[in-house]
Amino acid sequence: MEGKLRGAWAGCEDRRGIPIVEEARAIRHALVLAKQNGWRNIIIQTDCKRIVDQIRDGKLNDHLAGSVLFDIMALSKDFSSCLFSFVKREGNNVSHQLAKFALKLVSEIAWKESFPSWLSSIAKMDVGAFAPNLVSSVFK
Repeated sequence: MEGKLRGAWAGCEDRRGIPIVEEARAIRHALVLAKQNGWRNIIIQTDCKRIVDQIRDGKLNDHLAGSVLFDIMALSKDFSSCLFSFVKREGNNVSHQLAKFALKLVSEIAWKESFPSWLSSIAKMDVGAFAPNLVSSVFK
């Protein structure tokens, strides 16, 4: 895997609920997609520190997102390695731009191995913000 962008997805579902619940639902969906693609070692990055803290601590008592977090914990056990990482929004532009892109969609879209240039550029910037020493090795 070597830190490369392996897949991206954007859905068009109308999601205007509570932000922590919507973020948890998006993470759960990402885990389902990763499992369907046969990926064994994954890193889930989110700008919602509250979710990452609850998953890491194993405290799924959030009255809003508890059941979705329980699903996330169960799904995460299906992977050889499944890490959850808090990334400030400035370092997670791919997610933000995909969410904005999804607002224009009439059906979901997924990319695997080949990506639009705008998405690849944003991913490269995100890696640079998150781990500058990886940029040259990941995006050759």
